[in-house]
Amino acid sequence: MTKELLNSLYNAFLSCNKQICTDTRKNMENTLFFCLTGENYNGNTFALKAIEGGAKYVVTNNKTIVHDSVFLVDDPNQTLADLAKMHASKIQGKLVAVAGSNGKTTTKELINLILESKYQTKSTPGNFNNHIGVPLTILSIDESDQIGIIELGTNHPGEMKFLCDLFIPDCGVITNIGKEHLEGFGNIEEVAKEESELFNTLIQHNQLVILNLDDYWLGNMGKRLSKKTTYSCNDKTADFYLKIQTEMPYLQFEFFENGQSLGHYKSEMGGKYNAYNLLAAVSIGKYYKINASESMALACTYIPKNNRSEWIHTKDKSIFLDAYNANPSSVISSLESFMTIPESKSIFLGDMLELGEASDVEHQNIFDYITSKDVKDVFFVGDIYHRVLGNYPFKFENTDALLAWLDTHPIESKYAYIKGSRGIKMEKILEHFK
Repeated sequence: MTKELLNSLYNAFLSCNKQICTDTRKNMENTLFFCLTGENYNGNTFALKAIEGGAKYVVTNNKTIVHDSVFLVDDPNQTLADLAKMHASKIQGKLVAVAGSNGKTTTKELINLILESKYQTKSTPGNFNNHIGVPLTILSIDESDQIGIIELGTNHPGEMKFLCDLFIPDCGVITNIGKEHLEGFGNIEEVAKEESELFNTLIQHNQLVILNLDDYWLGNMGKRLSKKTTYSCNDKTADFYLKIQTEMPYLQFEFFENGQSLGHYKSEMGGKYNAYNLLAAVSIGKYYKINASESMALACTYIPKNNRSEWIHTKDKSIFLDAYNANPSSVISSLESFMTIPESKSIFLGDMLELGEASDVEHQNIFDYITSKDVKDVFFVGDIYHRVLGNYPFKFENTDALLAWLDTHPIESKYAYIKGSRGIKMEKILEHFK
């Protein structure tokens, strides 16, 4: 795309009051409409419909559409990114980047909760963190926003660099390095290499890195950082240190800043892994001159939702639901915390998707881990577990099969743990308990 054409498109964006639309089922009146494409959709076929629906301008590569309002480009997806990069260069507010294998969305929500107490903020909606979501988030940031919090996700090599090239963060955090999207990356070493692109960007522009000292991969990367704020649940010398007293059902801990205790806190979240999310958010709050004890108190009010680390209480049972996503690292970390609960427990595990050639081994590893623990009821759901676990009696092809079995086999434990990849729909198991 020529610079002249991009300038014209940016002026069109401004004339639409910075309103972008990508879906003809929504209100398109006076918007800049992008005909985006993906594996299962081609928005270019809707270019004419967008014009008829009231879009002021349309970006498409559909050459059959001849209209004064059309910007004809080679690739609307890339054009969206180019427009976002131009807009990012004009943003007056600060930009915060959040990446990592697990906990990105929760960390982003916590950061926003803290920063919005003092600043006008704009953050990534939901987990809209890919090559489409990030540009749209950037383009939604306007002159009234003092800080934008942008979540960065990746599932194949090169995507993180693509996203990092769109803007220069004022500071950033990689939550952790885990076994995510191994179908695209192959192994955890490649995951670490991919996620490190954020650190490379921050180093290149001499910006602040918020560093998790307890993550093996990040700790090693951190050795080359000169501008950083550190946090830990193990290293008392970190800038921010959290000493956990109770992991589940809710985190209870003592919080330290530069070795000085700031008091005892109780979070509305459970799990040691969420302690790291709290520390990351408070570290960023401190960078923006928000008192750490106040930030932690505010962050501890955050209640998880949307199937992410939620506690759901029924008449006789407490259910930990984490059915938005799952990979080997997140499953083990949350199980470790759940196992600290002394009362009777039941565990329901759904398939972990997008693991590629490592899938069978990783599912077997989870099985070996949890069946070595003192848990009476352990159930596995999904095609992968069903194939891998041989003669294990409590395996089910899908949640409906499990629900049918549960109808005649009530669960008596006080606590239940439910986790699996989004595609398995493990939240349906709640029907039995409710």
